[in-house]
Amino acid sequence: MKKAKMYLSFLLVALILVLGAETKAPEAQTPKKIVLKIAHVVDPSHHYELAAKEFKKKVEEKTKGQVVVETYPNSQLGNERAILEGLQMGSIQMGIITSGALSGFVPEFAILDMGYLFKDEAEAMKILNGPIGQEFSQKMLKVGIRDIGTLKYSYRSVYANKAINTPADLKGMKIRTMENPAHMAIFKALGASPTPMAYGELYTAIQQKVVDGAENLPDLYFNSKHFEVAKVYSLTNHVFCIVKWMISEETYKKLPADVRTIVMDCAKEALKWENEVSIPQQMSGALGKLEKGGVKIVRPDIQPFRAIVKNSWSETAKKFPNGEANLKMLAEAIGVKL
Repeated sequence: MKKAKMYLSFLLVALILVLGAETKAPEAQTPKKIVLKIAHVVDPSHHYELAAKEFKKKVEEKTKGQVVVETYPNSQLGNERAILEGLQMGSIQMGIITSGALSGFVPEFAILDMGYLFKDEAEAMKILNGPIGQEFSQKMLKVGIRDIGTLKYSYRSVYANKAINTPADLKGMKIRTMENPAHMAIFKALGASPTPMAYGELYTAIQQKVVDGAENLPDLYFNSKHFEVAKVYSLTNHVFCIVKWMISEETYKKLPADVRTIVMDCAKEALKWENEVSIPQQMSGALGKLEKGGVKIVRPDIQPFRAIVKNSWSETAKKFPNGEANLKMLAEAIGVKL
């Protein structure tokens, strides 16, 4: 009898434990970590990377560490084309990329890179942030990349070991360009020989005279140390440099809705900071730093350059999808007669 009571007591305790386990509230699960890789091709001191770090700080703080941002400067994940391919596949989540590389995936973008198209930065940003820019951004979605926003950057100019005072000075020169048909058309029109190559190969190419020069913005010319091998910077100001923050559409869709909102908001905040703080700081001192580094700054009259290149617009536009219609649309928007 005593043993039966003990057995019943044991069963009662066991039943209570089982019922308790079944009714116990489940423990809160820790949200799964999300890693976002953001890549670009310039060095860590450049405003691309400073803004990427600003984004990292903001998004990690606002998601309480659920989102971890890894930044990859200096072509660590490949050149711009490789980064764009990574965005398409979702193996790279975000990038800061030029329209020159983007035009290889969305050919319509090349029309925006035609020489001397915009009279100044304000006009360029008005078009890029307006209905025309939005129409072009929609085309990015078709190749699996989402536009976040555009940098308010500056103009590209030529650097070499000789001064470029007139279009005739470019005749026969091998000038490195991006693999962008619009950029290449500028130099063909001016009598030069455009030579596309990876940015990471350019220093050695100039040093070994594989090319005679290149073209870029003053801050990138300085940061890349290309001024060590090309000592003259001629302010041809031939094309406004369009750079975009981008996110993989696959990544965008996979993010939980609340996290997606935070990521996009933080990216736009970092882009705004880059435009309003970091770019002005770096651009304002770039020419002075170049001069201190022994570079000769040449300020040619750009009207003869503009006249020659403008005459090539219509022929250049024929090479792009819907190029003639898009050129007409742009010309009307900026008030230029073709």
